[in-house]
Amino acid sequence: MPAWRIISLLCLALSAQAQQISLVSEFERFDPFGRPIAADRDLIPREILSPAMPRNGHLSVRVLVNGPPHTNYLLYFISNPPGILDLTMYREFFEPCGASLCPDWLTKVESPSFGAIPESLFAMPEQNTRSYLLDIHAKADTPPRRVRVEVLIKTGIWQVAPMEVRITAPIMPAHRGVHREDIAPLDASSAATAERQLGRYLAGLEPELPPGILRARDITQRNSAEDMLLARSLRAQIPDLNVLAWTPLAFPGMGAEWYLRVHDLLYAWQ
Repeated sequence: MPAWRIISLLCLALSAQAQQISLVSEFERFDPFGRPIAADRDLIPREILSPAMPRNGHLSVRVLVNGPPHTNYLLYFISNPPGILDLTMYREFFEPCGASLCPDWLTKVESPSFGAIPESLFAMPEQNTRSYLLDIHAKADTPPRRVRVEVLIKTGIWQVAPMEVRITAPIMPAHRGVHREDIAPLDASSAATAERQLGRYLAGLEPELPPGILRARDITQRNSAEDMLLARSLRAQIPDLNVLAWTPLAFPGMGAEWYLRVHDLLYAWQ
């Protein structure tokens, strides 16, 4: 093989290896430079491998694409078997939040979607991280089962971030109650919005769903409101759901992912 061809292949391989894709929970935000937002930092972040979700409900995960400046990629998202889950991918735009930049405003993207690092040579020339939200919905008539979901990037080679979504038996109740924006400030912990819906549940109030999906915080409000709807529907069957009263205080100061213990409590019975 000619020397130029070997060098070209080596450069291509090194370029591909420099880019990475990963899945984190919706409560882990990262700035454009790959640093976790201080308000969300956890000592041991959760691995997103086999998350559970109810029928007629949603599951959302954050997708991070890391790479050196001046690189391009194609982003894909698929499920196997196809057609069982509804997948929506949002690109997240960064906004000032305290001393950092936080992902918040959303725009839908299709599969595949072209991406470049940095997003702007003028605004963020040293950017090395792009942030997306993958929003997953299971219809009410979906049978309980497992579905493989993959998010991929194509550079010189394919790289994949897989997970196995567990669709559980409970069906999320329909909600025709209050639709009102109830989100925490952007510089607060990303779980602060979910805590508001948990507080309503503990106070015996109806959950509040957002009037629309424009920001990542709207998705967090919707997801946590759905959790509380499910908790209300299961309360008669599962008296231990009263444990939700102490869940937020179990490990204070341990980061935004404390709210995932609410998920653990809800889905441990399924």
